[in-house]
Amino acid sequence: MGAVRALLPALRHATRAGLRPAGPLLGLVLLRCSSTPWLRLRPHPLVRRLEWGGEAVALFRVLASAGGSHGRQRERLARALALQGGLLLAAERYEEALAAVEESLALTVADAPRAWTAPCHLTVTYALAGLGRLDEALVAARGCVNDWADATTGRADQSPGGRIGALRAYACVLGWSGRTGESVQVYRQCHDALGELGLWRRSRLGLLYSRTLVELTAGLRKLAQYDEAVSVGDDARQRIDGPLLRLYPEGLSLRARLLSDLAWCRGATGELDRARETAAEAVDICRTLVARDSASGERRLVIALECLAHQLDQLDAHAEERVAQGELAALCERLAKTDPDAYEPALARALDGLARCHARAGEVHESVAAIERGVALCRRAAERDPVVHQPELARTLAVLSFRLRRTDAGEGAVAAAREALEITRRLTEPDGEAHRALVARRLRILGGALHGAADDEEAEACFTEAEKILRALMAAGDHKRHEADLEAVLSKLVVTLGVAVDAHLDAGRADEAVAALHRIRLLTRRTGQSDVHAACVSAFAWAGARDPEEVRRLWRRATGEPWPSFVYRLG
Repeated sequence: MGAVRALLPALRHATRAGLRPAGPLLGLVLLRCSSTPWLRLRPHPLVRRLEWGGEAVALFRVLASAGGSHGRQRERLARALALQGGLLLAAERYEEALAAVEESLALTVADAPRAWTAPCHLTVTYALAGLGRLDEALVAARGCVNDWADATTGRADQSPGGRIGALRAYACVLGWSGRTGESVQVYRQCHDALGELGLWRRSRLGLLYSRTLVELTAGLRKLAQYDEAVSVGDDARQRIDGPLLRLYPEGLSLRARLLSDLAWCRGATGELDRARETAAEAVDICRTLVARDSASGERRLVIALECLAHQLDQLDAHAEERVAQGELAALCERLAKTDPDAYEPALARALDGLARCHARAGEVHESVAAIERGVALCRRAAERDPVVHQPELARTLAVLSFRLRRTDAGEGAVAAAREALEITRRLTEPDGEAHRALVARRLRILGGALHGAADDEEAEACFTEAEKILRALMAAGDHKRHEADLEAVLSKLVVTLGVAVDAHLDAGRADEAVAALHRIRLLTRRTGQSDVHAACVSAFAWAGARDPEEVRRLWRRATGEPWPSFVYRLG
């Protein structure tokens, strides 16, 4: 490549001098310098290749408009536009990439070989996806796959623009469209097709093979198929760590992405120490990426730091987690200044992690300050895109309510919990099991805040509604899944009722105290929790000792039964 590039100054001079063969030859050399070598040599920086590609397009445009071998120069212009479209796509200049390849396809003769036009169709697919036109991208990707449906295996698979490249593009767009299950199935087809190739043919598709394995690992992680994801990811790691992939600039980014996904999957399968090591390695690689290309490297570093902080939290390595969360928050805060849509939610998550670290260290006010900043960020994100960010806003408000209760800020805790519940009730899928369980959890948080603010009547109503929701879910589905939540609600409910009994007696409202005692007694018949029954014993003993005659008389009048001599149920 160096020898070819050395011809450029002389050919430019000859072209300006009007020497007849120099112009086409200069164009071909420019195309050669702009293209990506598949073996041995590192490609030139993308900026330089874009300059050479643009020069080639301009040159062949002039030659095609002149006389002489018009058809040949038109064909070369189409090739130059196709190559420039791919380079513009790599630079994320999607509108320009789409325009270039569409012009290339318009210049290409109707009977042109499929191997010439296929890369253009793939560029169209990825450019449409990059512009957010996913429905059109799906149609284009499906067309790419169909174009190779009648092709025999072998030649159709030899280039990145062939049948396997089309399958990978289709899988990518399905994944970006949220159709992860279908995406994974197509990735598996792509992987199987690559595995059927001979060693030589597969070596020509080394980068495509690695991308497929990395993206398949990510898809399997989204589907929570962690064991298979680890298996595929380990295979991908062996390929990416090989000497060939180190020649590509993208190889380092692929390694960082793969290691982050592998760390999440290892953590999910219980390999916490290996997950931590893998996440730390991903962070180190991302630091190298930042030194080479700060824009793309910092994006990957955010993801890697989030993964590392999570693994450290799982291992109770809280001092190290605090360092990671602090670095993550500082990085996201800086990036959010230029891209708030992407990084303000990430900053809110980092602040949530920092708030946990402060709380563990007993720094209550610092914890509240961090989570309040997170709420403000989530609120701004929810204003921009309510569908995406309102669930996180509700969760963060619920966390804020819990933190505020520890600072005796009762009104603030109630307000935050009430807003969290209101947002949760408005979320989509109101009849879904997960949504109703979340409503019950937010009711419990609001009930706790109301109890802390001495509003036991409304607190009781919250706990009662939460109990009703959870019992309905347990009756209709998995009993064990919601058992812990129900036990927590009932524990809170009996405490609230016990406090209400005392408050009514203090205010001289013996009849209301008896009504609360009756609700406690009914509660004990719905559960075998020892703490609930113990609280019932204490409430009856205390109430009976406060005003024995009046309380017993009102009990008989309200229930038609004598005052119970024993209210603790064994077993």
